[in-house]
Amino acid sequence: MLKTNVMAALAAAALLAASLAACTSPVGPQPSGIDTAASWSRLEGGKDGGKDGANDGKAAGAALLVASADAEVDQQWWGRFRDPTLDALVREALDHNKTLKIARARVDEARAGRLLAQSALAPQINAEASSERGNRGFLTSDKAVTINQVDIAATWELDLFGRNQARAAQAGAILQSAEASRQAVRVALLAEVARTYFDLGNYARQIELTRNNLATQRKTLSLIQAQFQGAMASNFDVQRAAAQVSATEALIPALQTGYDQSVNRLASLLGRTPESMGGMFDGTAAARATVPPLDNGILVSAPARVLAERPDVRVAERSFAASISGRKAAVAELFPNISLTALFGAQNATPFSSTPWGIGAGLVQPILNFGRISSQIDAADARQQQAFLGYQQTVLEALEDMENALSGYLNENTRNASLSAGVAQNRKAVELARMQFSHGYVGLLDVLVAERDLLDAESKQAASDASLRKDLVRIFAAAGGGWRDQ
Repeated sequence: MLKTNVMAALAAAALLAASLAACTSPVGPQPSGIDTAASWSRLEGGKDGGKDGANDGKAAGAALLVASADAEVDQQWWGRFRDPTLDALVREALDHNKTLKIARARVDEARAGRLLAQSALAPQINAEASSERGNRGFLTSDKAVTINQVDIAATWELDLFGRNQARAAQAGAILQSAEASRQAVRVALLAEVARTYFDLGNYARQIELTRNNLATQRKTLSLIQAQFQGAMASNFDVQRAAAQVSATEALIPALQTGYDQSVNRLASLLGRTPESMGGMFDGTAAARATVPPLDNGILVSAPARVLAERPDVRVAERSFAASISGRKAAVAELFPNISLTALFGAQNATPFSSTPWGIGAGLVQPILNFGRISSQIDAADARQQQAFLGYQQTVLEALEDMENALSGYLNENTRNASLSAGVAQNRKAVELARMQFSHGYVGLLDVLVAERDLLDAESKQAASDASLRKDLVRIFAAAGGGWRDQ
């Protein structure tokens, strides 16, 4: 009957510990204490006040971006660019990027840490076995005997004051923070892949534009050299045209360096070596590829939803939650540590046998520790304060990030429209300058200036086209788009 009672007590303890572990969960969502507006300031159309230019910008922005309180954050935003190459790069990056794999491994580490913390809530049960032969003098009647023994020993900290439960809750919050960190890495990775890809296209386009203009300038130089041979142009004109050709030639190496660096950066993001990218991108094809126009009327989620979706905000919030549980665990050190112990075994000693057993309880109450526990509580308070302030700062930076992204995209659209008009005007100016030069109405300088202005305008427009796409990527990333595993 005694054996049965001891085993039943061990089983009941194990079941109770399992129930405690199952009930332990991290602290729930915590407010940041930061009041957020109902909508983004750059998308607040129709309000009086402010300068006319600002109001015009908001009105123009309304056609490009539409604020919606019910809009969900686009988790597959790269599909909006309708670019199969970009889609393929995103898939490969998600499969092979090393930084993302490191983040996944950190989640596995945090998951193991949670299980370790939860294990403290359960009894620790160990089996022991021993075998001995010897002469114990009077104890064995001065004879050699063999003693075989098997024991099962159990210890269990009752955790009546919640120290281990708080530690398990803290480990759970740390796991949630690690998972949110992995999601933040994913968001940043997707955004960087897209930005680098658009940079690559921009460099390819810039190289093609520069080479086209260089070919035109060389034709102009050949014409001036022919005129010089016929005494119709001065050597000064020849040198001036040659200098412009040299200046344009000097632009290409720097652009090629930027192109190569973009390819190498993509290789790193995709988990490849640089040499494995050979042939993946053709600069000429990249420059001439048809770039679909950007959509208008893109829905933008409200600030509250953006904050709920951004993984970095969740990382900060879960870190704050972990610090709350950490403080609870520190305070629980002030209270007694109560443990139960149990032992049951079987012993055989020739020619006798026995069944050793025992149950007991122990209590340890801190009395004098020279400030160790109070210092731990003070340190936990400081960590909690740091975590809360870090949480608030993350929220503020998230709002700043989104406002900056919206402003950048809307203003770049306005700039792009002006640059597009400028390119058309400069092309017409070059055409007129060449025609008037052939009839002797203007000098060579006017032609060279017009050609230089056209190259500059086309270069700026190509850069603006890439910036528009990168700015839109920044909006999607600032909203927390891309963190969900599809």
